[in-house]
Amino acid sequence: MKKAFTLIELLAVIILLAIVALIATPIILDVIDDARISAGRSEANMILSGINNYCDTEEIKFQMDSNYSKICTSSMDKDDVLTMVNLGNATIDKITYNGSKLTELVITSNNHKFTLCPSGTFSMDDEECDGEVEQSGNLISTLLQQYQEGNEVGLVKDNTNPNLYYYTGTNEEVANNFLWYGGHQWRVLEFNTEEKTLTLITQQPLTAIYPSTGIWDTQDEYKSSYINKWLNNYFWNSLDSSIQFNIKDSTFNVGIYTDVDEITTIQKVGLLDEEQYKRAGELDSFLDIKDDFWLGNRQDLLYHRYVGNGALSGGQAKYNYKFGVRAVVRISDVFINEGDGTLYNNYRKISDLKNFNDVQVGEYISLTYSRGDGKCGNDNMCLFRVVSKDIDKVKLIFNGVLDRQPYLNEASITPDSIIYSHLNYFKQALNEDYLTKGDFGKGIYGDSPNYADVYFEVINEYIGLPTVGEMFSGNDIDLSTSNIKIFVDVNTIENPIINDYWTMNRYDYDKVNFIYDNGGLYNMTHAAAGGRGLRPVIYLKSGLTFTSGEGTAQSPYILQ
Repeated sequence: MKKAFTLIELLAVIILLAIVALIATPIILDVIDDARISAGRSEANMILSGINNYCDTEEIKFQMDSNYSKICTSSMDKDDVLTMVNLGNATIDKITYNGSKLTELVITSNNHKFTLCPSGTFSMDDEECDGEVEQSGNLISTLLQQYQEGNEVGLVKDNTNPNLYYYTGTNEEVANNFLWYGGHQWRVLEFNTEEKTLTLITQQPLTAIYPSTGIWDTQDEYKSSYINKWLNNYFWNSLDSSIQFNIKDSTFNVGIYTDVDEITTIQKVGLLDEEQYKRAGELDSFLDIKDDFWLGNRQDLLYHRYVGNGALSGGQAKYNYKFGVRAVVRISDVFINEGDGTLYNNYRKISDLKNFNDVQVGEYISLTYSRGDGKCGNDNMCLFRVVSKDIDKVKLIFNGVLDRQPYLNEASITPDSIIYSHLNYFKQALNEDYLTKGDFGKGIYGDSPNYADVYFEVINEYIGLPTVGEMFSGNDIDLSTSNIKIFVDVNTIENPIINDYWTMNRYDYDKVNFIYDNGGLYNMTHAAAGGRGLRPVIYLKSGLTFTSGEGTAQSPYILQ
């Protein structure tokens, strides 16, 4: 015979269930609300990203066609957002553009209100924005906050043009005009508030080459020079199309140094002129990087002008002078959402993780290193920088220098050269499944050649050394003898105490070219005692996958 529950037992079970329900319900409700908040914040961020992407595309279209009618202006209202991005279940409560800057955005999603903060993040409901130091908005408006009436150093207003502002002073006085843009670190030279344009110069030399076979004293001679072709062909073609669209035609002064606008040329990319260098403060100014680099001017009919260890000088480039190249461009104002403009935290726009095939030349990629020998620091992650892209491969250069090695047997490098035993040893510690073969130009770069001539001789290998004339075949990692680097983030350089490195190219049949600590390209016999450092260059297969990173030196892309 089955025994039924007594009334007291049933009441006890009901009471226990009620107690469990009282305990569990708040927890379950909290979990549900947390999920709603997370979903709402994600939706708000997706809407913000969609608006910014739409407005960026609009700006490019406007640069190509001034008659294009933009939505992203001060007259925008919340209904316009419906044409930009799919709102899903969210609603736009408020949106305000001030000129071309998104200044206010309020979104309701999943029963919560999300308000855009100056940092680019969202506060929720009645929360106040955190006091982040990062700026969010157009770069010019951010830089203007540095200006104070009467400034004589730092950000200064031009005496003849009230819309023009420029920087002058030492690195201590001009410490917050660094911009990470298009795969390169730039310094802002000046900006025009009426034209909404900024003039930039690369922080480090990108390569080291002869500028020309002789001195230019006409516009046509400058345009046909090696250095102008490097800037407006090689360098220009390396830039992403979105960056190219944002670069304006500019007038560059390439006349004699005492009258820099004696000869002018209109180009997309050019060189710093002597007056710009002096205006910035000359010796010990923020433009003085202790490297030798070319200016756009001549000294006379024999010598080009260059900056050498902070001083202005002249060199007869036809023969022994092969100094660094720093690109100068003028761009339309850009949106930034990260950084404070310092060396270690550049102004920049950080977007979602890219597909590997969309990586830009100049961006940083980190690869796992399997040996604990210190060649890639304590984290055993080797930092590389993108040199060039092809349909089926990407060329990378090591962001540092390995041990010193003499060439020992011959100036002309082949896969059988002794130097390749050191390169292959390094390669074997990387994930070789990522690697593929590619061409390395190893031709002669002697007296006054074209940088492109080095590809008359090539070898096809997985690993090699920097080729003269290619991107980052210069002092982009600061080869100064001190291990306290002044002009780059020392934490991003692998083995920062080596102060020179071999290139792939010989000077003649006995001498090999190398990059010295002043950023210049020099040569010495292949068997010279002590040798030079090795800076490996590799090829990666296309179609790989990133798991994290932003492509900067401080936050490189990490491969899966």
